[in-house]
Amino acid sequence: MSHGKIEPVRRLKVADSVAEQLESMIGRGDLAPGDKLPPERVLAEQFGIGRSSMREAIRIVEANGMLRTDHGIGVFVVSKTRRTPDLSQLLILGEYTVPELFEARITLERDAAGFAAQRATPDDATVLHDIITAMADPDLSDDGFVALDADLHRTITKITRNPILLTLHSSIEPLFVDYSRQVIGLPGRRETADIGHRAIVDAVVGKRVREARTAAVKHIRDVERDIIANLTDAHSPRHSPASNLRSTAT
Repeated sequence: MSHGKIEPVRRLKVADSVAEQLESMIGRGDLAPGDKLPPERVLAEQFGIGRSSMREAIRIVEANGMLRTDHGIGVFVVSKTRRTPDLSQLLILGEYTVPELFEARITLERDAAGFAAQRATPDDATVLHDIITAMADPDLSDDGFVALDADLHRTITKITRNPILLTLHSSIEPLFVDYSRQVIGLPGRRETADIGHRAIVDAVVGKRVREARTAAVKHIRDVERDIIANLTDAHSPRHSPASNLRSTAT
């Protein structure tokens, strides 16, 4: 690591910033195929970041085909250029892929919507409609919309009156909030989300179980479609290496 200058990272998306620097160093030849990277601890100190952020940065560059981890031996440079990504394996958060996250959401939220339709009370309906109304405010910030989005899905799960389902929902909610912040700025994302939310709420309040389950699945598939489309566009040749899902945060 004696040829390339490492710059301390102070941006919010620390792992992404480090990954971008690593890819630039590899691209310009500071690190050549076959070179072994210093240990994770040393790299973290050189970049001025925590080891968890350093580990995620390495995973990002590895997912792009420029690094390979040989467990027990080290991390090696294997290519000067990014490979064409396999969208089914792109990392979205840490070590989770887009399909893995959405499989979990569909499994959980489809049934949660169905149970909520069976068990919703008039008071529950009022809460859901209040959230929907607040989300329709044109002056609402993107961060405010994401917070209410999470609140809506959490509330639907609460209406099931099943504490285990709520615990499961809580375990993936941080991932939900993170990727929501990253895609909320996409054209039409809020409008599409609003349509999906209203369909779910109308079915839950109307106690139409099958329709609620169907609406939940359609809503999640619509979100996944937008993310995949953004990933595909971000990895097209006309975009720079740093232009990926993680750089669309709003």
